[in-house]
Amino acid sequence: MPNHTAFHPLRKLINGGNPNSLTPNQDVVDPPLEAWLRQHEVSYPAFLAYQASLLSDVVTPFSGRYDTARQESDNAFNKYPLFVTYCTNVADVVSTIQFARSQHLSVVGRAGGHSTAGYSVLDNRIVIDVSQINSVFVDPVAKVATVGAGVTWGTFNHVLNAYGLHTPGGSCSTVGVTGYTLGGGYGYTSMRWGIACDHLIEVTLVTADGKIVTANEQENAELLWAHRGGTGGNFGIVVSLKYKLESLAEVWPLEINWPIEDAAKVLVTWQDQMTKTLQDTKLGLLGFLATRQNTVVQPDGERVIHNVPYFCIRGIYSGDVAAEGEKALAPLLAIGKPEFPSPLWKGRIPYSQANEHLLDNVEGVIPDAIKETKRCAYVERPLNEADYQKMVDYFKTSPSLYNIVSMEPYGGAINNVAPDATAFVHRNAYFDIFVDSFWMDEADKPEAFKWLHDYFESPETKELWSNHYYQNYPNSEYKNWQNGYFGINYQRLQQIKAHWDPTNFFHYEQSIQPA
Repeated sequence: MPNHTAFHPLRKLINGGNPNSLTPNQDVVDPPLEAWLRQHEVSYPAFLAYQASLLSDVVTPFSGRYDTARQESDNAFNKYPLFVTYCTNVADVVSTIQFARSQHLSVVGRAGGHSTAGYSVLDNRIVIDVSQINSVFVDPVAKVATVGAGVTWGTFNHVLNAYGLHTPGGSCSTVGVTGYTLGGGYGYTSMRWGIACDHLIEVTLVTADGKIVTANEQENAELLWAHRGGTGGNFGIVVSLKYKLESLAEVWPLEINWPIEDAAKVLVTWQDQMTKTLQDTKLGLLGFLATRQNTVVQPDGERVIHNVPYFCIRGIYSGDVAAEGEKALAPLLAIGKPEFPSPLWKGRIPYSQANEHLLDNVEGVIPDAIKETKRCAYVERPLNEADYQKMVDYFKTSPSLYNIVSMEPYGGAINNVAPDATAFVHRNAYFDIFVDSFWMDEADKPEAFKWLHDYFESPETKELWSNHYYQNYPNSEYKNWQNGYFGINYQRLQQIKAHWDPTNFFHYEQSIQPA
């Protein structure tokens, strides 16, 4: 149980020295806070009553923790919310929504804080942070897991591995399960078992009128459908999710590099044999164009560092027999001059361990203070070697050592689902591609943004992409994002939105509008 005297410095004053009292002393006033709330047309007594009613922590701009609390995972975003409530339970989510409605305030939900467009924290909003609702309950007999909305994939994978169970999940351990799943959710085992939202069987959320609602196939089925790819923050604040699970404990980790000169040839075979037509879906791969540093020692002993672009694959084989994995991978290994950072088929390791470390040596150690912008697209028609060479050549112009092009192949269990069976519509792609552009100094920001924009919009590359976008990689520059994210499913999502949030209480720049 948190020490609320420490978390709420005003409570000791407000409640006459008793931090557990829920009756605020309206005669005690904090002048800066009171003035600031008045500026935002918020009742000071109502705020004190709201704060005192919680078991959760409210961080205002007058807290020393505010600058930390308002940060997302990417420090490129610099927003100033009204305050941040770290909800530890569903009752406090209800109270926060009711308080916001009573004061005509807007809210935004945050779980992992990894929104690539910065939509998890917005100016002058109440941030409802659910990161502390983070329990994990596994039923190994029924093969289901119920998790709090604040659980990260690192934690979830770690717990599931103890049971020898699995659900397709994110390759970045700090990403939250909630936003990731509600937007689709691609992982190393997606070709075999589908994406995360395909394994979502129930959600519990707090709606715009402060009601706690559960959605599953038997109850509020349309609301469950909407959460299988309709993204978070549209229909309510999700507080828990339930997943069906698969049996998986150990996998064969795969790490393969190719010289940049081989990249286009490898990508053609990747497209033709490792995506839509992949026969052995136990093979799960991610592809990357990245840059590594090679150190060359000169005859005089001087060490010279060269930045060398290359193409690589990181992945897993989830089958039991290494020889079967080697056969599945053979078409790629026959191309060019593959290199192996670690020996292939060295041995099986826990899935959670593979997922945690496979990407560690792709870009190298990225500085904590670096800033990032991201954009994505789908490849929905077959490309030829000349097309892929355009993709590779543009990457070689990267202004930052850390810029990276990532590719997630589709096919198998992903594409076996009908586009309208869930809100996740992207069931006919070869792969999605997402590009990260980094900068450290503000003077370099325009170049970082222009390089990323031109990767997708320049005459040389624009023809490569479809007009669809993976909704887990939002970007404010997308044109017609409604069709790009949701395609034929957008109107149905609007109707569900109109039923559950007719006044559009939950809204942001790219939120679903009520029908």
